[in-house]
Amino acid sequence: AIRAVASASASASASIVVIGSINADVIVRVDRLPRPEETRLSPKNTVDVLCGGKGANQAVAAARASCAIDDVNDDDDHNRVSFVGKFGADAYGAQLFAELEAEVDLTKSARSTRGSPNGLGLVMLADDGIPSAVVVGGANVDDWPENDEVLARELREAIGNAKIVLLQREVPERVNIHAAREAKKHNAVVILDAGGSHSAVSLELLSLIDYVAPNENELQGMANAQSLATDDDVIHAARVAVGNTNVKVLVTLGARGALLVPPQGEPVRIKGMTLPSGTSEVDATAAGDTFRGAFAVALAEGRSDTEAMRFAAAAGALAVTKLGAMPSLPSRQEIDRLLGVHSTCGSPRQPRARGVVPLQFASRLNSMKARQDLFTYSDTNVPEVINLIERMASVRGVSSVFLNYPEHFVDGGKALAAADLRRAIRSFKLKMGAVCVRFPEEFRLGAFTNPNENIKQRAKTLVRDACRAANDLGADEVIIWPRYDGYDYHFQANYDEAWDSMVASYRAVATSTECNSLKISVEYKPTDEKSRFSFIPSTGSALLLVDAVGCPNFGLTLDVGHMLAAGENPAQGAAHVAAPRGVFFIK
Repeated sequence: AIRAVASASASASASIVVIGSINADVIVRVDRLPRPEETRLSPKNTVDVLCGGKGANQAVAAARASCAIDDVNDDDDHNRVSFVGKFGADAYGAQLFAELEAEVDLTKSARSTRGSPNGLGLVMLADDGIPSAVVVGGANVDDWPENDEVLARELREAIGNAKIVLLQREVPERVNIHAAREAKKHNAVVILDAGGSHSAVSLELLSLIDYVAPNENELQGMANAQSLATDDDVIHAARVAVGNTNVKVLVTLGARGALLVPPQGEPVRIKGMTLPSGTSEVDATAAGDTFRGAFAVALAEGRSDTEAMRFAAAAGALAVTKLGAMPSLPSRQEIDRLLGVHSTCGSPRQPRARGVVPLQFASRLNSMKARQDLFTYSDTNVPEVINLIERMASVRGVSSVFLNYPEHFVDGGKALAAADLRRAIRSFKLKMGAVCVRFPEEFRLGAFTNPNENIKQRAKTLVRDACRAANDLGADEVIIWPRYDGYDYHFQANYDEAWDSMVASYRAVATSTECNSLKISVEYKPTDEKSRFSFIPSTGSALLLVDAVGCPNFGLTLDVGHMLAAGENPAQGAAHVAAPRGVFFIK
């Protein structure tokens, strides 16, 4: 069977990962800010509702400031930007998700499963373009996993091998601490935007980051400073704010430019950029976010701090010339033009139409055993599995290979090394997909529902071994086909016991050390010659199982043939599964 695999499910990592907030910015025009107990009429009779939030702004700013190179393959991660955040379950959440997915990778973001409203930014915008805002956290605050291990695992998977991780303080500090800790394990540069709180950054978080980036007001609050009128005031406050840590303080000073204060040595000072001819300052809402997103891009491209600050200053200057946070974020070509640099970057890539998902085609390796007369060459000096991989590589359009476990990990009774399999897959220009568990005949009376506790434990061990193999191969998912977990006659089984046994077993393997960093999915089938009726006979039963197991890395693989055999509509089943819980593959 051929699998159509959504590219968002691949294990590739973005170059820049932004973890933070997504808000619906409700913008009200005012001639001046109201005084205490004063009510003022807006000169405009309507409000503007725009996509905002410091995390979303910085992610899109980084994406637009990145260099789009025309000959870079779509699935290459060169300058790819990923946003990790929590969208509300309300209409704002749906609208913002649709808008943002056209700009950045949202694979690791999610809509609220708790019914939380989306975050809101209530912005009063004065005639001089200077905004004042109140932020209501909503899902940005309420929807992160409460369990620390689950949160760390979610962030570890999201960060991957990113070069730069951008954080803000509009999400709980524990989220930032876990994110920074995971980022440092992979030697990523961590930038913390101080926005969202004027309180001091904790020493625990400071010990995990490389840069902290406040504006003047935020630095004043962090250092409890009376005045930042001069550069010396700013430098002193910056060093007070971070104490005896190794953190660089990147302070944005509005029209005055920016200052980078290192732990030791001379600060770096750049002046504010002159606005493009014929423009004026309209809305400075996203100027700081644009600066930080562009600074991250420049660092990811290998520029020095000074070069990165100059690049970021140009981006920030352009951002104040348009109304609204997201609409004001400039493209790479606009930034290069303001800097007087001949841009070698292509035109910004056109976002894909909503709902259009690029597909990669994959196959399980055993499909290459059929019609061997079509493959005239077979190397008798290598394991037959290697020949099968070579045959798959010759099939036009197939890009990924799925291996059965344990079938494809042995040859002539001898175990095959994961390194040899990985080398063969790469040498034939294929990518590793999932490892698919196929229980041997010894489990014919059931795997996770076997009445013999020893056999049930061996089934769990087999899955954990498959996870270990998947990790060694660089795969990100293990697919379990519960072929033998069923019955032949209607009054043969104790359904409650079988269900409880399956729930406990899937939860045990999904949370095991070997498997907890992988996606674990069940590929259900209503009937099979080995078990006439399955304990998981339908999409509805499969969804109940996912909810009962309750692990964020546990989901489903939908087999279209299996769904048709169950009398189901595959499109409707996929729609039910994909939204709240996540379908990993469609076969």
